Amino acid sequence: MKRISYAGGSIVTGSAVTEALLDFATHIASDATSVAVDIPVLEADGTTTTHTILLGPSTQFDVSDVDLLSAEEEARLFPVPDLPSNGIVAVEEPSPEADEAADEFNQAVAHIENDLNRDHGL
Repeated sequence: MKRISYAGGSIVTGSAVTEALLDFATHIASDATSVAVDIPVLEADGTTTTHTILLGPSTQFDVSDVDLLSAEEEARLFPVPDLPSNGIVAVEEPSPEADEAADEFNQAVAHIENDLNRDHGL
């Protein structure tokens, strides 16, 4: 489990929930929009409730470990929420054009490095 501290407060939630939030917040850092997300939170009395947090380009978290529940109980009580799409699409295999562009870039860098080494007597 993790304690997420932010702007004068803190909440305790599952490790997987925290990882998803941090990943999401990292990817929207360059976006100009904010989004509200509902997440499961462990309250002081031991109950689990839903909190809505606002994630945006300036979101800042401090995360620390909290060992209160077993991994199985944590996974059951703290499911990872469905986060809005942030416009990033995973690509499993690069396209032939991407491979060609990468090769051209690598050749250009090698050429520059060779010229620099020659100019410096290396």
